[in-house]
Amino acid sequence: MHSDDHTCDCGTHGHHCDQAANPHHTHDENCNCGHHHAPIVPPEGLTAIQTDFLLALRQRQCLPIARFCLQSSKDEELFAVALSPVYLSKPDESMEQAKAYGRALAQLEAMDLLTLDYDIPLRDYPYREYHTSELYAYFVQTTAEAALLPDAAFDTPCLELGSMALTEAGENEVDELLAQL
Repeated sequence: MHSDDHTCDCGTHGHHCDQAANPHHTHDENCNCGHHHAPIVPPEGLTAIQTDFLLALRQRQCLPIARFCLQSSKDEELFAVALSPVYLSKPDESMEQAKAYGRALAQLEAMDLLTLDYDIPLRDYPYREYHTSELYAYFVQTTAEAALLPDAAFDTPCLELGSMALTEAGENEVDELLAQL
């Protein structure tokens, strides 16, 4: 869970989120962070994508995520996660890029640098890039096709919306990254 010491306006607790921006920018003299500096070199154990996510979360406090799930209209107890975590920076994100982001985020969560919370969607954020994404449309289509098979267990796609935020350890890691400047 996100820590309660932030202010988010998500409606559930308090961390402040500016979810509109894309975390994957070049952190250099053109990044609009308010000062001039050289690009940050990812520390050992982190990739450039992971470093970008950490820096973006420091700047924006939280970002949207989702997971693609399957349900059954015949048995309400049947539920499966098909793809998670899903971070989309644009509606036409490729499956390959979405999986790369997902791996990076899952590793950051395993390192206790961020949280991925599907029970805390961002308040007043439309998740438009998720609802209208080519990836989700493909998921809906393949779920419908699979539902036509005689022994299909799942027949209903589900998009669970959530958010990600830095943990205390993540905040400390970003502090160390920013000390490079």
